[in-house]
Amino acid sequence: MEADGDVKNSRVMNKAKKAPVHHSPVSEHFRGSLPLFVNRYNEGFELREHEHEYLEMVYVMSGEGYHYVGSSMERTSKGCLYILPVGTSHILRPGDTSGKNSLIVYNLCILPGFIGMLKSWLSSYSSSGGLWSIYDGEPGSHIALLDKAMRFREPFEQLHREFEEQKAGYETSMFSILLQLTVQISRQMEAADEYSGKAGISGMHRDMSGLLDYVNQHIAEPLTLERLAAEAGLSRRHFIRRFQQLTGMGFSGYLQHKRIELACRLLLETGDTIENIAKSTGYRDLTHFRQMFRRIMGTCPKDYRKSGKS
Repeated sequence: MEADGDVKNSRVMNKAKKAPVHHSPVSEHFRGSLPLFVNRYNEGFELREHEHEYLEMVYVMSGEGYHYVGSSMERTSKGCLYILPVGTSHILRPGDTSGKNSLIVYNLCILPGFIGMLKSWLSSYSSSGGLWSIYDGEPGSHIALLDKAMRFREPFEQLHREFEEQKAGYETSMFSILLQLTVQISRQMEAADEYSGKAGISGMHRDMSGLLDYVNQHIAEPLTLERLAAEAGLSRRHFIRRFQQLTGMGFSGYLQHKRIELACRLLLETGDTIENIAKSTGYRDLTHFRQMFRRIMGTCPKDYRKSGKS
């Protein structure tokens, strides 16, 4: 029979040891001189906890699960954004193994030296030095931000598309998107700090420019002035006045112009039918779509498409 001490030691030895943290060097992802790397990844259980020699930004596009950072764990879901400095170890896991609620993320990796170059270059033209503080975290730290309105979805999609397609000038396009994304994140963090503690009203809803971003990203969906005013925590009358001040247009007029603007892009960039384009830009009535298009653009959708491709 084993002594009590031998039993305890045996139990300790039989406990599963935590796998070592994988170190991800620059050479694992970066190729050539481009200081950015982007991928879209369906998180599973095959990767192990890792830390890297570069900055990483992770944006959750869909699904739910868990984010392990060092020794801490937090729930994650659609719209969560994480900024992870050099040396911070982490791993994302889906909520279950069924695959029904896939945890899909965009990973944007940035060489830290490139951030230093941007800061140095822009310091001569801007007083917004604090803008870059989101990239200044110490190893082991991270920033977590919830993007309820999915405002960051489009820039991450654009970055991924540019990186994958590599059309002429894609590097410059990616740099410009990164600059815009940095500003958007910094502003949302400021808004969250400014309005934290005000029960029931998020910074995004109190910030009219943030609400406008929400409208732009959901332009094809049924949007009512009453609903948006309520979400902004404003009376209908006050919301109309603030919206007019911000855009120079009434809510209905702004909505129509943005929908037709999207329709113009789809007419020129896709081969989709005019009927489908009408539906995908928020118009259920094709006749109404044609009328609005002619009123704003001065021509019909068919002729607009024809002239743009001639």
